[in-house]
Amino acid sequence: MATTDHESIEALVRWNELSRANVENELVSTMFEGAFKAHEPMDSFTTWLLAGSGAVASFFLSNADKLIPFLGKTGFLTAGVLLCLSGLFGLTSKIFSLRFKTANEASNALQAAFISKLKAYEPTEQEIQSVAASHGVELETEVRMHRVLEQFFSILPRWVRWVALRQIRKNVGHPQIGYISRVKSLHAQGISAFLQALLFIAFLAAGFIFPAAI
Repeated sequence: MATTDHESIEALVRWNELSRANVENELVSTMFEGAFKAHEPMDSFTTWLLAGSGAVASFFLSNADKLIPFLGKTGFLTAGVLLCLSGLFGLTSKIFSLRFKTANEASNALQAAFISKLKAYEPTEQEIQSVAASHGVELETEVRMHRVLEQFFSILPRWVRWVALRQIRKNVGHPQIGYISRVKSLHAQGISAFLQALLFIAFLAAGFIFPAAI
């Protein structure tokens, strides 16, 4: 009787820990989803600044003969390089933005599909388990995710398969594995957007500094 009580308490403790961990993981996921809302404003800012940089670059090139005497050759080249670097980081930010958006939409679509498929499978799984139990047979009815992943990756290009499997092996067991790539993309997008803005400000500063130095 004591052994049975001890096993019951251990099962209760495991159930409690599992329930708490599941809720905590869901709360962390909710926090990530909230943080991802920053993607759209950053993307809009990058687009706006890229458009402005393009307009300014067009003005610089079309009026180079008038601006060089005003800025000096060094000033004109410095301002041009800063503007080009700003545009480069803007394009980099857009690339990471596209990467994030693609991964986010694919993940959301897969999550919804997975949940519906697994829920549809639950009655069949329970029926199989019930019939197996009546015959005294134990069957593994859980979905074999390794087989699902193997079939999915088998038709992908080799380099895509290598990168994806490397990320899975690197982060296997992490409760937030589905968010890791998106967090990295969002972080890289933010850094690129910051450098884009910083270099554009440096370009504006050069427009004031070099004429004053002449």
